[in-house]
Amino acid sequence: MPGYKFLPSKATGVTAFLSPIKFPRQREDTHKFCNMGSEAEIPRKPSQGKSDVEGIFDPPYYEWFQFNKEFSEYTNFDECLAYIEDFMIKNGPFDGLLGFSQGAILSTGLPGLQATGVALTKVPKIKFLIIIGGAMLKSPSLAEKAYGSPIECPSLHFLGETDFLKQYGMELIKCCVDPVVIHHPKGHTIPRLDEKGLETMLSFVDRIQNMLLDNKRFLLSEPVHWYFMNPSHYFPDDDAQFVLISPSDVLPSTRWIQRTYTVRRTLLPLPQSDGGWRMDWWPIKTERGYDSPDFLGSIWCPAVCAAPTIRSFSSKFSESNTTARMQNPESISYLTQREAAEVDEILMGPLGFSVDQLMELAGLSVATSIAEVYKPSEYSRALAICGPGNNGGDGLVAARHLHHFGYKPSVCYPKRTQKPLYNGLVTQLESLSVPFLSVEDLPVDLSEDFDILVDAMFGFSFHGSPRPPFDDLIQKLVQLCNFAQNHQKSPVIVSVDIPSGWHVEEGDVSGEGVKPDMLVSLTAPKLCAKKFTGPHHFLGGRFVPPSIVDKFKLHLPAYPGTSMCVRIGKPPQIDISALRQNYISPELLEERVAADPIDQFRKWFDEALASGLREPNAMALSTVGKDGKPSSRIVLLKGVDKDGFVWYTNYESQKAHELSENPQASLLFYWDGLNRQVRVEGSVQKVPDEESEQYFHSRPRGSQIGAIASKQSAIIPGRHILHQTYKELEGKYSDGSLIPKPKHWGGYRLKPQLFEFWQGQQSRLHDRLQYIPQEIDGKLVWKIVRLAP
Repeated sequence: MPGYKFLPSKATGVTAFLSPIKFPRQREDTHKFCNMGSEAEIPRKPSQGKSDVEGIFDPPYYEWFQFNKEFSEYTNFDECLAYIEDFMIKNGPFDGLLGFSQGAILSTGLPGLQATGVALTKVPKIKFLIIIGGAMLKSPSLAEKAYGSPIECPSLHFLGETDFLKQYGMELIKCCVDPVVIHHPKGHTIPRLDEKGLETMLSFVDRIQNMLLDNKRFLLSEPVHWYFMNPSHYFPDDDAQFVLISPSDVLPSTRWIQRTYTVRRTLLPLPQSDGGWRMDWWPIKTERGYDSPDFLGSIWCPAVCAAPTIRSFSSKFSESNTTARMQNPESISYLTQREAAEVDEILMGPLGFSVDQLMELAGLSVATSIAEVYKPSEYSRALAICGPGNNGGDGLVAARHLHHFGYKPSVCYPKRTQKPLYNGLVTQLESLSVPFLSVEDLPVDLSEDFDILVDAMFGFSFHGSPRPPFDDLIQKLVQLCNFAQNHQKSPVIVSVDIPSGWHVEEGDVSGEGVKPDMLVSLTAPKLCAKKFTGPHHFLGGRFVPPSIVDKFKLHLPAYPGTSMCVRIGKPPQIDISALRQNYISPELLEERVAADPIDQFRKWFDEALASGLREPNAMALSTVGKDGKPSSRIVLLKGVDKDGFVWYTNYESQKAHELSENPQASLLFYWDGLNRQVRVEGSVQKVPDEESEQYFHSRPRGSQIGAIASKQSAIIPGRHILHQTYKELEGKYSDGSLIPKPKHWGGYRLKPQLFEFWQGQQSRLHDRLQYIPQEIDGKLVWKIVRLAP
């Protein structure tokens, strides 16, 4: 029996999601599911039972149709098509298909089968596809009809790095005229998106919406909801439940709140044990007469509505993705002083947390927030000023983590709390040789000795006015704020939860208090955070369970991946001229490099490979034609030896024409993670044809056909020309015969005449070693000289 969901879309009509679903054994006759607000009894047809796929799913895996071991013969396929069409007629209209696994195989075949009159002849034309873990139909008779012509509708493809269907998904993409591809690190499962993948996905959704707008397929005034299925309900029980994201109420984000939506109903969010929220769907009527407003079904983002333990689009974020889950500050929940105290009481009471657990998580959140913005290469000297309470304990924990992150922290802890927990935190720091400074030991001008000042004096439970010595310490921070307005470089101030001296709810009442550069709110922002005007506001404390989320109706942003902090609001606008890195690298010394530059290159290249850099063989190739105008492009190194550097290309391309006019070129390798560059200059000539022939036939057959199909650098009317030519050539060589190398394709070899090895160093005092060829006693030797950076 095929499990399935048909999910209406965000103001674009309706998106069908076809996917195999697991069902408990006892539910083999019917399955109730919530479709557009109404329950429907779906007879278990046309499936005939358990799949031959063993060891993957338990309970059994039910399919849309059955197939033999070669995937070339299908059972119940016609019944499956009739069933889908009947459902689409009754519940449509549908604009596109979103498919996973066998549902994805079906989805990609349906446009062609529809165009040839085999299927879906009574429903509107499919306008777009979203494919997760897909492949092509292998039945010869069906494949001819499904893929005889390229798939012309826009399509979005998710390719998992370890998905057993990946190679088949790549073959499928070749049949599509207008594919958009997102790679993700997972297997045959729900994708986890990084920032680039998220941008690509949302761009595709916007594009589809605009396309349908142009076709006047829907009314702008129609209500819109975004729906995401909670993974714990991915295989629903008696009632289908969905997790709601609405751009106007439950979890608005900066990306989505810019659009204006209307909401037709109020849904009751019920916190679930896995951190998601369950939303019960209540049927209503719209102008169209359907039982619900439109919404977009999505399989790529599970359980993102739970707050604050929200799961992100990506399981791994790099340093460049620190702003991936920014949220509109106006949509975030803020706690009063009483509510904040009540949250702590519940956490440390019925929910079983201890104060040391919460302190450890809070301090780690502060340290990771600092590390997101202020790198230890430029802001290494940190001073944590700690008060006598829990806020001070958070500062002590943060100092320890900063030490392990590569900073050089010091601690000012004038009023020590004589309790085992705090004594232990002090002992831990002392064991790391973190210095403790008395108030008297602090310099008059903190800006001379420190780059970061962590304000951990008072938290949300503080009342009254600060007493000595904290009143003077707060004044030191205030003076630094005034100093920063008149000087380019001054220490940054990071306040933990509450800027010391502020009113917990009303903020800096006098207007003359501390003005931190960063505020790290813990658990949830307090009301005073609304008055924070600094450039960096982060949320930390990734430990709040759903019961507290529900009780206090918290709306908080999603934490990215495994991070312990998340940014609130937009990051400050960056002045491009201010972007810089202060490199920290081992010195590159003349006496330590190889005498032969090829050997030195191999050493650095092997280290680039070992460091896991992506495509370390990528190099910028610069050429100059007879017109004297330079041009550059990235190509891939395919060989290096004593004779030079080899790459392959089309001999009719722009670079080939320029090399024929001026056979001199420059190569540039850039290995960012190692702070290294290598520049090579020299003369260029074609490699022997037999060498090009050998490499050509070592390439994948798809790449061989692509080299023939593409007239590189020539103007073409559209991608469809490439796909059409490729398809014709693919058919021509479908018998597995040898694909001949085209005469216009082959390799080049650059014979080096100059090398420069560059190693980034602090204060722009980079190392530059240049190898210049010299002839001594009839032998070629390389002279090493140092160039000023």
